[in-house]
Amino acid sequence: MTVDKRSKQPEVAKLDVSRSRYQVIAMQIEKAIKNGLLPEGAVLTEDPIAKLFGSSRTPVRTALGYLSEQGLLKRFEGRGFVIAGDEGVVPLRINLTYEMLGLSKVTVNDAALLTSARVFKEFEDALIHALPFGKFRINEQAAADYFQVSRTVIRDSLSRLLVRGIVKKDPRSHWIIGPLTAAEVAHYYSIRSNLEPLALLESAPLISENLLDEMLDRLKEAQESPDGVSADQLSELETDLHTTLLSKSPNPHLLRMVNQSQLALVVNHVFASFVGTRPFEGSWQEHALIFNFVKRGSYKLAAQALEEHLNRAADRTAKRLMAVSVFPPSETKSYLMRMDS
Repeated sequence: MTVDKRSKQPEVAKLDVSRSRYQVIAMQIEKAIKNGLLPEGAVLTEDPIAKLFGSSRTPVRTALGYLSEQGLLKRFEGRGFVIAGDEGVVPLRINLTYEMLGLSKVTVNDAALLTSARVFKEFEDALIHALPFGKFRINEQAAADYFQVSRTVIRDSLSRLLVRGIVKKDPRSHWIIGPLTAAEVAHYYSIRSNLEPLALLESAPLISENLLDEMLDRLKEAQESPDGVSADQLSELETDLHTTLLSKSPNPHLLRMVNQSQLALVVNHVFASFVGTRPFEGSWQEHALIFNFVKRGSYKLAAQALEEHLNRAADRTAKRLMAVSVFPPSETKSYLMRMDS
């Protein structure tokens, strides 16, 4: 029997996107060196690595510095680093490829999507928590450095948040957030109390029974265990009523205006992060009334109940905003610069 002595192709790695960006890059380069995919003496520079990982140069620079401290790389007299080896090894300039890092373009793209999703969630949460505490300018490059991603990822996130009204642009095209004032909250609720019932009338008859039951189950679970509801779960309950239930409306312009007017909901999220979700228990009864009307096919009554719920919510949210304003703000992120109003 003959034995195939050809070396097996190395398995394509899966990137651990739960780690910081520089750690992912450093670990992958380390594996590639130890598996012999990158030869001794190969010269590594920031730009090619950043392009392959779809990253900015900052996490690459950190990763190379870390590997140098570990003795896997040595600083090159020219530019970059050389993979450490025997004395007298000749520096080898290479055209770096995905395969040399034990990767594929698909793997990196998939990891980039997951990283972008994680960054968007963290970025959105930080901006939401800053909204009630003043007016801030967002520095794109500082945000990219903070999250160790490219500016494209940050710019895409900001564009999505612009559509939702969380961020806006000033006359100089600077990204800014806040301040969210009591007057603005009142204006948003005035719009919502007029538009959301219209969207419900169009959408509710098209919502599937299964989806409706899922939303009702989540609401009942919250009502049965109010102390166990997190701020994120509270946001999900709000999304069920004010987004999902309205989402089947065939009028895209109506839905866009509805979505852009829901900025005031961030007050509830911030308030819950400070005091918990128990104060929202009363509003869940109003949610249940609306859902039960929809389940019975009483769409006009559901729309009326939604309008009444929003009118009550406007007053509650104004009081919560007043309470939030006296809470100590969380530490301002490095990419946010406070502005004079």
